Order: sequence, then structure tokens, then C-alpha cells
Amino acid sequence: MVSQISIPLFLLLSATAFHTGTYGANTQLRCNQKDQLALQIFKLGVTNHSTKLPSWSSEEDCCAWKGVYCDNITHRVTRLDLKQQYLEGEINLFNLFQLEFLNHLDLSLNGFANLSAPFYDTHAIANFSNNIQFLDLSFNDELHIGNLQWLSQLSSLKYLNLSEINLQNETNWLQSMQLHPSLLELRLASCHLTDISPSLKYVNFSSIVTLDLSGNHFSSELPYWLFSLTNISHIDLSFNLIQGQIPKSLLGLRSLKSLRLNDNELNGSIPDWLGQHENLEYLGLSENMFSGSIPSTLGNLSSLVDLSISSNLLTGNLPTSLGKLFNLRNLFIGGESLSGVLSHKHFSNLSNLESLVLSAPFAFDLDSDWIPPFQLNGMSLSNTILGPKFPEWIYTQQSLTYLEVPNSRISSINGDLFWRFVTNITQLNLSKNTISADLSNVTLNSELIFMDHNNFTGGLPHISANVIYLDLSHNSFYGPISPLFCHKLGRENSLDYLDISSNLLTGGVPDCWENWKGLSFLFMESNMLIGEVPPSMGSFVDLIALDLHNNSLSGNFSLDLSHIKNLEFINLGDNNFSGSVPTKMPESMEVMLLRSNQFEGNIPPQLCNLPSLIQLDLFHNKLSGPIPKCISNIPSMGGAQRTSHYPFEFNLYTKGQELEFEDYGLLRTLDLSSNNLSGEIPAEVFSLVQLHTLNLSHNHFTGKISREIGRMKNVESLDLSSNELHGEIPVSISFLTFLSFLNLSYNDLTGQIPLGTQLQSFNASSYAGNPGLCGAPLPINCTEDTDTVDVSNQHGGHNDDDFETDSLYLGMGIGFAIGFWGLCGSLFLNRTWRHTYFRILNHVADKLHVFIVVNLKFNSSSGTRASPMRGPATTSYSVGDSRVTVQP
Repeated sequence: MVSQISIPLFLLLSATAFHTGTYGANTQLRCNQKDQLALQIFKLGVTNHSTKLPSWSSEEDCCAWKGVYCDNITHRVTRLDLKQQYLEGEINLFNLFQLEFLNHLDLSLNGFANLSAPFYDTHAIANFSNNIQFLDLSFNDELHIGNLQWLSQLSSLKYLNLSEINLQNETNWLQSMQLHPSLLELRLASCHLTDISPSLKYVNFSSIVTLDLSGNHFSSELPYWLFSLTNISHIDLSFNLIQGQIPKSLLGLRSLKSLRLNDNELNGSIPDWLGQHENLEYLGLSENMFSGSIPSTLGNLSSLVDLSISSNLLTGNLPTSLGKLFNLRNLFIGGESLSGVLSHKHFSNLSNLESLVLSAPFAFDLDSDWIPPFQLNGMSLSNTILGPKFPEWIYTQQSLTYLEVPNSRISSINGDLFWRFVTNITQLNLSKNTISADLSNVTLNSELIFMDHNNFTGGLPHISANVIYLDLSHNSFYGPISPLFCHKLGRENSLDYLDISSNLLTGGVPDCWENWKGLSFLFMESNMLIGEVPPSMGSFVDLIALDLHNNSLSGNFSLDLSHIKNLEFINLGDNNFSGSVPTKMPESMEVMLLRSNQFEGNIPPQLCNLPSLIQLDLFHNKLSGPIPKCISNIPSMGGAQRTSHYPFEFNLYTKGQELEFEDYGLLRTLDLSSNNLSGEIPAEVFSLVQLHTLNLSHNHFTGKISREIGRMKNVESLDLSSNELHGEIPVSISFLTFLSFLNLSYNDLTGQIPLGTQLQSFNASSYAGNPGLCGAPLPINCTEDTDTVDVSNQHGGHNDDDFETDSLYLGMGIGFAIGFWGLCGSLFLNRTWRHTYFRILNHVADKLHVFIVVNLKFNSSSGTRASPMRGPATTSYSVGDSRVTVQP
């Protein structure tokens, strides 16, 4: 730590400062030498300080250094403000607090990862400056602070901001904060705090005015001590897990101006008495579990500037009293169970309204010539009943920067008027309506455009160079796509995201992609595109995801994409691509979906060199040969490799059905089904312990199922059906405790199905087509001969040939018959022998029972049977969280 070398550094820098101070007869430094030394030692802990703080030179007056402010008379440093200077390394508070006149320290919005402070040195703490009133270390995201003892001597502290710093190991944070009687503003947002001491009656925050504890993990009711802060004006407990109802004791906080409780789990009704808080300016109650109606008394909050309320349990109409809030600037109301009709009374006095956000099935009863009293900057009317015609009164809003009307039952627009109106709007969202309009001659200009799931027709529209995000998917656009991509824009375009999927587009893929090198996401799936992929599609430099599936594209996919360092997702499925499986992919590749094509040859071993690969789908191609053993080298399938998460929809076949997912980073799958693959399934496949789905069905695999299959502790879907596998099902398969789909049907498996809760819970169809199998859930009971387990198989041994096996069984049979009749004949003829034999047999049975129970108990407690371990995010993509799109 820098603090440990402070004394020798101090001596060294003292000599330097003395030499500098005597350099030149006309040179006189205004900055105090002690202050300068403390700053120079702090600089030593800053990574790349020579480039980050270039003005901090011993040859210059430190009062002229960037971020350093001195008193005009004493020339002592009173303020250090290095906010958002992209600094990294260590914050050396040991030396900064030696600046005895320092009262303001701001190091926020940097990248510091370490903090050096004399946590346990009471003598050093006593020498700290007591003048510090302002301390802001917030938004140094990698910074962890284990305790806050070093704050105890800062008795003059009035402002403290440690937001976005990890304080999860500081369990006494509330007690530490009480040691600052002068504290006016405390901000500990997103600090990983868990204990808010809800039962504590009182805390010594007599002076506090602002309290921000948002974004933590408090799981309790609102704490009692909160209502003892009689001077408090601003409370922010949003984005926590706060439960229960809002208590009436909140009325005692008469100075309250801002109350933010949004994104919690508060329930019950919204209290009527909230309308008595006449000083309230900001009220945030959105994203909770409130029920009942929105109280009309909120219309009494005449000072209110910002109001947000939403809950899917709220019912009833929107009170017209809200139309009296003449100071209101931002209004957000949401809830799928709200209802009613909005009229001009709801907006009559909202002359200062700037942002209107409604997300509820409200209908509108407004005259066609109604002119609102407001001019909005932003409007979002999602899930409302605006249609069928786009409302005329919206055209009066000439200051709009964003307009969102998704899922609002709009079917028609006034074409010329509408497209002129939205020219200067930055964000336009018309998605999930039924708008019918020909856009062939329209040029889109907004930066962010969402027009998916409508009935737009004609050719694709033109776009200006301003467009960054464009979603035209799920419409009825037809014709070629070349007019869009080969159109010259006049200057470099800004397009980063383009989705034209699920339309009626035809023709070939144009060869002019060099104009769109900056694309990061390109989705063209589910159209009627034909022909080969042109060479210019390899000219991308920033591409992350490429989806061309479900078209009629053909030819060899020979593009070299290895230079696209950010490429992670490619979907070429359901086309007519031929030749070898493409291998020229970057190491960043995570998802390769190549199903339902004409790829042939062997599975290329180059795929084993993709360290980030988590999904490989080669279903229904013409691949042959064995599975390469190097597949075990893919670390992301075999280990807990961190992956990216991008929220876009894609389909994946798993658990016997096609499911729709929204985040590919949560899945690890390998699907090689419906090919001509052969040979034994290598044991290396079963070392991919992070896989959730393994499908090798409908191939020509032979041999036995390796007992190594028991290692795949995270697998949820396993399909080895329709192969030529033989032998017994390994007992180790019963260790797959997360298995929810299993198909071993139509092989040549024999013996008893291993006992295990999972295996007996599957339908008998999971084992159909294996005449030699017996036991539950099959209706075939195992005989005495088939009830035994082949120990040699389970431990990797080899069987003799059929002749030796038959001879062994024949000898065992004859020996059994002779022994059986020799013993049983004697027992049958002699009654005394018979009674003695059965007493001995009962005694042996009791001993055997005790032996088995004790050994099972011992094995269970000693861990001989490995307990299941769930890998990263294995439950977040279950069928319950997904939508089934196609039943098999």
C-alpha cells in the first residue's frame, strides 16, 4: 500500500521540493510544500499518472494543478476535484487527509480499485483533517471498502457519497453513519447493503436532509427509524425489496419534498392521506404491488412536479383530480388492470407538463380539434386504446423528442402529415399496432425507430445517415433489399442495429455491404432471399450478431469472419448452404446455429479451437464420421466461462420441442442430431459438464453409453434416441438430478432401467424400441436373470465373446440345478432340517438388512455419491420462462 512507504517518500520528495524551491532567484512557489508532498504521494498510486495528471509537476505551483484549489490568502489546498478524469489505481486517503485545510474531496466517476486508509491506526486517524465537509468517492465500480471506521474522525462531514462502491462486508454501516452529527446528505446507492435495521426505533441523524439508499438489497418493511428523521426532505429507497404497506407515521415528516419508493414490493392500497403532504414535489410509487384504486386526494399535492404510479394490481379509473396539478412536469401511470376513459378534464391544468407516460388500457374521449394546454418533450402511450386512427391532437406537440405509441390499436395514419411530423423526433416507436401504409417512398430520419409487428407494405423505406437503430421486422414488406443497402447516403451512416426479419423480401443478398461496416446487429431471417452470400458481407468490423436463417440461401458459406473480433452469434439455419461446415470464425464466437442445411463431411476439429463456444447446432445436415474427441477442449461447455447476454429473441430445439428464448448467454447446448455420424460416442462428450442440452439422436452411433455420462450434472435435456447403441443403461445416469427430458428410444439397450427418481418419472416412450429393456416405467418386469447389474460394465470392464458367455451361463445353470435339488430335496424330505434352515435364514436376513442400512448411511454422509451442483444460470431458461412456438 502507498501509505506504508509514505515516510521515505516524504523525505525524498522533501529534498526535491527544497531543491525546486531554491531553483532560480525569481522562482517562488505559492503552494504549501507539505500540501504539495501529500498530493505527489497520492499521484504515485494513480495508474498511468504521467498521462492522467500531466499538469501535476514539481516544477509548477501545485495550486495551478488540474483539480486543485487553494485559498487565495493562505495558499493552502482547500479543495480537490478530480471527478470523471478516468483515473485508476489506488486512492491514498492516508496522505490526502494530511491536507489539514482540505474541506472538499471529489474523486467520483473514475476507475479506482483500491483504497488506502489507516483503518486501525488511531494515531493516524487523530491527525486527519477535521475540516472535510464534502467527500464523494462514488461510481468507482471496482472499489471495495471493508469498513468505514476511518470516517469516524471526520466530525465536520456534511456531504458523503459512496454510491456504487461495494460495502457488502460493512455490517455496521448504519452505526458508523450516526457518528456524524452534522451530516446533511448521505448517498449509499447500489452499495450491496443488506441490513437496514428495520426494528431500530431511533438513529442520530438529527440534521440529515437527503438520504439515498436506492439499489441495495434491503428485504424488510420500511424501518422505524426512518420516521424519526423530522428534518428530512428527500428519501430514496427505490430499487430494493422493501415490503409491507406505507405506514401513516410517514405523515410526521412534514418537510418531505421527495419520496421515491418505486421498484419495490410494497403492497396494500395507496394511502389517501398522502394528499396531506402539501410540500411534496416528487412522488415515486411505480413498479410495486399496490392494489385498489389511485386516490383522488393526490390531486391536492399542488407542489407536485413528478408523479409515477404503477402496479398490475391497481384497478379503477384515473382520477380527474390529477388534472389540477398545474406544477406537474412528469406523469407516469401504469397498470394492466386500470381502465376508464380519459377526457380533457384529466389534462385541464397541466400547462407545465413535459413528459406524459401512460401504460394502461385507457381509452381517449378527446375532440378532434382539442388543443392540449401543454407542449411535451416526450410522450409514451403504450398499451392504450388510441386507435384506430392516429390522434390529431398529437400533431400539436411540436417539441417532441420521443414519441412512443406501441400496442395502442392504431391501424391508420395520415401519411404525408405523419412522416413530416416525425422528421425531428429522435425516438419513434410504432410497434405492435396494425398500421397499413406503403413506405416505398418514405425516408426515415429518427435515430431510434421501432416499427415492428405492423402491416407496413411496399418496398423497404430509405433511411438517412442519422438512423442508429431500425426494427422493421414482422411486417409485409416485399421486393428486393438492394435499394436499402445500395443507396448512397452522402455521408457515413450511423446504423448499428438493423432488423428486417419476418417479411416477404425476395431476391439475392446485395454485394454492397462495405457501406455498412459499422453494423453490430443484422437480422434478415424468415424472408424469401435466395442465392449465395456475397463476399462483401465479410467486410464488417463491429458485427456481434448475424441471423440469416429460414431463407433459401445456397452455395458454400466460405466467408472469412475470423477478423471480426466481436462476432458472437451466427444463425444460418434452415437454408440450403452446402459444402463443409464453416470454420473461419473468431475466438469470440459463442453461438453457431447451422441446422437444416446441406453441410457435409466430418465435423471439423477447428471448432474445438473456439474457446467461447456455448451453443453448437448442426441438426439435420449430411455430416458423417465420428465426433472429434477434441470437443472436450471447449472450455465454455466444460467449465464456468463467463458469456455475454444480448436480449433478442431466437428459437432453439430442446426438451423435445422448439422454444423461444430471449437471452442466448444463459444456454449451453450441443445438437448433432439427424446426420450420418457414426462410431462410438466418445467419453469426452460427457466431460462437457456445463451443457444443458445434448442431442445426438437419429445418427448411427454404436457401442455402449459410457458411465462418464454421470458427470453431466447440469444437463436438463438428453436425447440419444434412434441410434445403434447397445448394452445396459449406466447406473451413473441416475445422478443427473436436473434431467427433465430423456429419450433413449429405438436403440438396442438391454437390462433393467437403473433405479432413480428421475428415470422412473419419464414416460415409457423415453425407452421404447429397446426390446431388451425392462423395469419401470416400462410395463415389462425384470426376471431374476435380468435383475442383476453387470458390474464389469459399470467399472469399465470388457465382456468375453458370445461363446464364452454362453458356456459360462450353461455351466452356471447346470450347477444351479444340481445344488438346488440337492439342498431343496433334503429340506423337502426332512421336517426338522426344514425348520432349522428357515430360522437360520431369518437370522441372516436381519443381519443383512442392518448391514445394508448402515453402509448406505455411511456412503451418503461420506459423499461417495456426488451431490448435484447447479451451474451458472441453469434455472433461468426453464420451459416456464419460455414460450413454446412449435409442438413436435
